[in-house]
Amino acid sequence: MYPALRTLLSFFGFGLGLLIAAESLPPSPPLAALAGRLQADYGLTIQLAQPTDKALAAAYEVKPVSPENLANTLKVLGWVEDELKRYPAGFLKHHGPRNLLLASGFTDKRQAAFTKSSPVSSFAFKAGDAVAVAVPDFLTAVQEYSKARHIHQALASFLLEAHKAPEDPISLVAWKKLPTSPGVPTTAIGRRLGGLDSRSVLFGLFWDPFDLVDLNAAAQGDAALARKLAVIKTALARLDAGFDQAFFDQLAVIPESQRTICTNDLSDLTSVDQIKKDPEIQADLRRIEQKWGITVLWAPGSPAPPMPAKVRLVYSYFTDKKIAQFKAFVRMLREELDIYPEAIVTRLGFGNIYILDEFVFRDVKLAGQSFSWLPKPAVAYGLNSFKPEDANSRAFFSRTTHHEVFHAMERQFTTAGGPLFGASWDTLNEPGFKYRIGPNSVGAEGQPTYSKDNASRKGFAEAYGMNIATDDRATMYARMMVADQVFYGRLATDPILLAKTNRLQEFFRNIRQELTIPASSPLYQMLARTPADAASAASKTEAK
Repeated sequence: MYPALRTLLSFFGFGLGLLIAAESLPPSPPLAALAGRLQADYGLTIQLAQPTDKALAAAYEVKPVSPENLANTLKVLGWVEDELKRYPAGFLKHHGPRNLLLASGFTDKRQAAFTKSSPVSSFAFKAGDAVAVAVPDFLTAVQEYSKARHIHQALASFLLEAHKAPEDPISLVAWKKLPTSPGVPTTAIGRRLGGLDSRSVLFGLFWDPFDLVDLNAAAQGDAALARKLAVIKTALARLDAGFDQAFFDQLAVIPESQRTICTNDLSDLTSVDQIKKDPEIQADLRRIEQKWGITVLWAPGSPAPPMPAKVRLVYSYFTDKKIAQFKAFVRMLREELDIYPEAIVTRLGFGNIYILDEFVFRDVKLAGQSFSWLPKPAVAYGLNSFKPEDANSRAFFSRTTHHEVFHAMERQFTTAGGPLFGASWDTLNEPGFKYRIGPNSVGAEGQPTYSKDNASRKGFAEAYGMNIATDDRATMYARMMVADQVFYGRLATDPILLAKTNRLQEFFRNIRQELTIPASSPLYQMLARTPADAASAASKTEAK
């Protein structure tokens, strides 16, 4: 043990005295109990790292845990204990580290000079027979998710130190001789790995059920990846019979509690007081709710949006810290939704609108999502990147507003044989073109450069529309609804885009006739615009 390391011992009724010093934590029965369990169950002693620890200081800048950080220390150690419980009984006592080394932050000094140094979540510290774990001064739910994976990666690195003999199948020498996956990664998990050929990274992914499900699926079409997974599993089984197939099958079960993560601090009950008291915000929210007969969900503690598949959703609602951003979006949303006539609003029968700050689904940051398949359609908007002072950002989110509403309108008003139905639309594209997703598609997998490969094709408002026909139409409609002069200008030189625009106009004429909507409706005034109208509207917007 290094002299400067401070061991956390149990205290008072537990029999030993806790070291009370400037760099140590205050006495705490919960901490003592947790330290006792880690020692009894895993043979782990908790230590506090210091900047004076020479072995650490050679590679890391150490920020010690402060006495004020007891609450976060308990949280992080709780996360660690939860992850250690998942290993076969007795495995870590026989093969794992003897110490758990804590600091508020570890920053790797060995990063290249041109690379910005960043704190390390956890790592193997073989010289101290330890795994080091950072206890940040501020914790989020996303950190909890990523820290769990990093703990397993650190444990893997620790275990691999004992497997350096070239003849050992899990040694780095043997690993480098294994075949590599050919070509550009085409699966989501392949792109996440980004070419990393690390044993500990793959091992870390085992412990997240979403990642393991994706890994297993990717391995079915990638013999090299399947071989590497088998090597790791075999090496673990040799160490402990508890790593059998039933163990890995259980790891791939996705608990409901891990499917949605809210990053709001729900203990802060005053975080939305300013928003609640702002008369303009509340007037706009009431206007939207009254016209559309819906509930606008925006406050922390509101339900998560009903995502269509059981994969991870990370989300948060707005707080007073972003009141200006929230206020600008609510005003914009009210103005855009005011355009729609009552007859269409009534037919759509919306349920909720979710106004989110963070909105990450399947590891992709979303600006909008329509839930048109629900009995009462809903829409969610993620405004984490919304910048009210930026004209391009405002234009993007204005388009997003209409894009998502269009999905619900298409679902409600499209009929067999209608202008948007099946081949009636698809045959407008260039010969040989197929959407990436949907009926008669080329297939979503194996198309990492699909939009780039089709960049020269005519007929699309945005490359995003090449993915699926519904988004092709929604991107066009959104451009029309903000009088996009570039879009309208292209109609003179892009006959396919013009034909699709006419088909959309036909779709809306049918709705107007069915619902007896006057041509003077603001919605139909927008749809009736010409390229000259769009240019005029754009110049007025810039003048503002």
